[in-house]
Amino acid sequence: MAEMTKDMYGAIGRVGNKTYYQRGGKTIARTITTPKNPKTEDQSLQRVLLKAVIKSYSKLKEICNHSFEDYNNAFECMNKFKRVNLMYLREHATALMNSDQGLDGFYQFTPLQSEKWTPFAAIISEGHLPAVTMGISAEEGHVAYVNSPGPTYADFVTAWNLQRGDMLTFVTVQKRDGNYEVTFARLVLDPINADGSGAPMTTEIVDGQGGFPCSNRKNELNFSAFEFDTDHFNFVLGRGGDVVAAGIIVSREDESGNWLRSNCQLVLNEAAFGPDLCSLAKAVAYSYKASEINVESELYLNNADEGGQ
Repeated sequence: MAEMTKDMYGAIGRVGNKTYYQRGGKTIARTITTPKNPKTEDQSLQRVLLKAVIKSYSKLKEICNHSFEDYNNAFECMNKFKRVNLMYLREHATALMNSDQGLDGFYQFTPLQSEKWTPFAAIISEGHLPAVTMGISAEEGHVAYVNSPGPTYADFVTAWNLQRGDMLTFVTVQKRDGNYEVTFARLVLDPINADGSGAPMTTEIVDGQGGFPCSNRKNELNFSAFEFDTDHFNFVLGRGGDVVAAGIIVSREDESGNWLRSNCQLVLNEAAFGPDLCSLAKAVAYSYKASEINVESELYLNNADEGGQ
């Protein structure tokens, strides 16, 4: 910290890169600096990727603040989410740059100046339970689906290696009126009923009217549709809209009270984004041209001592 002389106490105004003023009987020196910003392509790439990860966590945190196995609190899960997703994006971008493809085909990114958010194929859970494979229809309606192992609750339990008491978290990002909404619905496979139930997997059952599975009372169901269509079960959550990203997380509490999770990375449906897509190459180019930003810091001067700092 700089040494301050007595004649600087009570100073008001600007000298060089410092502005002096008074607050609560103390002299405050505010330093205005322009940080070094080489604005290399690699720096801009890192900033765009970091923004995408931070923005995505803010939209998905209600799901991802407890979806990583062996991470027991929201802060640890947040750091885990940021770490694994930044690594995923960075490795994918590096592989594309080292190939003939480049970053022009890598979408779901916006320049640093933009407030808009579009989801990428984020890793939203990690663990040792079997993952559930799903997809999104690119046809009109853009609904999420899982391949049906059969029309009954028992078929799903067998095919997905589920147990009574398991929790399924269905996640979608849906586009409504130009905005992207994250919606999720949780089902708890009723531990009272036998795994071999022949009850059909329909909206009525999901709504709890048949009791197989039942909702967790702490997590209100938010299904607008869960319907069998030939060999698919299609689902749309909440208020509906075109599904642009989706995933399913399986959770299970073990005998020690620890929660096991399945791996889940969001599946994307680029056909539903429309003109909102921005390539990573374009986002980096825009961000590379961003203007310098001044950073201000305050230094409180100790007026009590004659040789104060």
